[in-house]
Amino acid sequence: MKKTAHYFSSIANSSLGNILEWYDFGLFTIFSALFSRLFFSPEDAHANWIATITIFSIGFLCRPLGALLFGYLGDKYGRAKTLRLSVLMISLPTLCISFLPSYQQIGITAPILLMLIRIWQGISLGGEYSGNLIYLAETAPERYRATFTSFASTGSNIGILCAAFVGILTSHFLSDQALEAWGWRIPYLISGIFCLFIYAFRLRIHETQVFDRLKEKKLLVNNPIKTVFKNHFQQLLRTLGLVCMGSTFYYFCFVYIPIFLTQKLHFSIHRVSILMSLLMGLMVLFVPIAGLLCDYLGRRKMLLFNATLITLCVIPGFYFLQIENVTLMAAILLLFTIFSALEQGTTSISVVENFPPPARYTGLSLGYNIGNGFLGGTVPLICNWLFLATNIPFAPAFYIAFCAAITGFVVLFFVPETRGCDLGMINAP
Repeated sequence: MKKTAHYFSSIANSSLGNILEWYDFGLFTIFSALFSRLFFSPEDAHANWIATITIFSIGFLCRPLGALLFGYLGDKYGRAKTLRLSVLMISLPTLCISFLPSYQQIGITAPILLMLIRIWQGISLGGEYSGNLIYLAETAPERYRATFTSFASTGSNIGILCAAFVGILTSHFLSDQALEAWGWRIPYLISGIFCLFIYAFRLRIHETQVFDRLKEKKLLVNNPIKTVFKNHFQQLLRTLGLVCMGSTFYYFCFVYIPIFLTQKLHFSIHRVSILMSLLMGLMVLFVPIAGLLCDYLGRRKMLLFNATLITLCVIPGFYFLQIENVTLMAAILLLFTIFSALEQGTTSISVVENFPPPARYTGLSLGYNIGNGFLGGTVPLICNWLFLATNIPFAPAFYIAFCAAITGFVVLFFVPETRGCDLGMINAP
C-alpha cells in the first residue's frame, strides 16, 4: 500500500508540472492568430503570422540553455530540488503574459516583451519535461518503467487538452471583441497562479533512490556538463537521433496542422479548439497503452515500427488531409494521433535508459531539448517555408518523413535494447 501511494505521488507530481507547461504551449497555439493581431502592426497580416510563429520558435531554441542549467543542477544537487525550481520558474513568465500590453498600447515594445518572455519560458522549460522523465523512470517498478514514464507525455497531452477546453469556453462565452480586448488574458492568469500551487505541492516530493545511491557512494561528478561531452558524447548523439522523429512529428500534428487549418483552410478558433480537444483526449488514453506495449515488446521493436509507420504514411496522409472531406480528414487525424501516441510511449523511456545516472539529467536534457528546440520548435517555420517555396501542397510532410527515417536509421544501427536494464548502473548501454 505504501509503495502504491509512492508511485501515485511520483506520477501526480510529475504530471501536474507537465500539464501546466504544455497548457501554456497549447494556449499559444490556439491564440496564435489572435496574437498576430494583438502584438504586431496591423499593416501586414501574413507577416504578423510569420512573426508570431517565429517568436514561438525562439522560445524553443532557448531550451538547450535551460537544459544545461537545470541538467547541471539535477545531476549535482538532485532531481527533486531541480524540479521544484523549474516549475517555479515556469509560473512567473506565464503570469507576465497575462499582463502584457498590446501593440496598440505600447507599439514595438509589445512584441519585444513577448519575445523576452518566450525566451524566459524556453529556458525554464529546458529542464522541466526531461527532469520529469528521469524522476518517473527512476521511481518506477522495473517491469512497468515505460508505462510510468509515459505519464510525463500524458501530462503534456492533458495540458494541451485543458488549453483546448479553455479555447472552446472563451470563444463560446465571449464575443470576438471581448476575447481580443481582455478575454485571452484570463487563461494565462489562472495558469500562473496554479503553477504556484504546484510548486507548494512539489516541496513534498522525495529524492529518487538512484540519486541517493550516487550521493551515498560519492559517485556524483563535479561537472556534469564536462562529463557528458567528454565521456558520453555518443549517448548525446544517440538521444538526438531518437528524438528527431517525435519532436518533428508531434509539432507537425499539433502545432503546424492546427495553424494550417486556421490560416489556409480558414477554420475558426472554436472549431480548431474542438478538434484539438478530441485529438488530445485520444492521446491521453493512447500514450499509457503505448507504454505498456513498449514494456511488453521492447524498445527497439517499437522504435523501428514507429519510424517505419510515420515515414511511409505522413506524406500521403497530409496530402489527403487537404481534400475538403470531413470523414477523410477525421480518419487521417486519428491515424496521426495514434502514430504520435505510439512514439511518445516509446521514446520517453528510451532516452532515459540511454544515459548513465551521474550525467543523466544533463545529457538527457541537452539532447532532448536540442532536438525539440532546433527541430520541433522550428517545424511551423520550416513547413510554412516549404509550402510557400515549392507550391507543392504536401511538401511539409517530406520534411517530417525525412526526420522519421533518420530516427529509424539511428535505431537500426546504433541503439541497443535496454528493456530491463539497471537504471543505477554507471555505464550506459
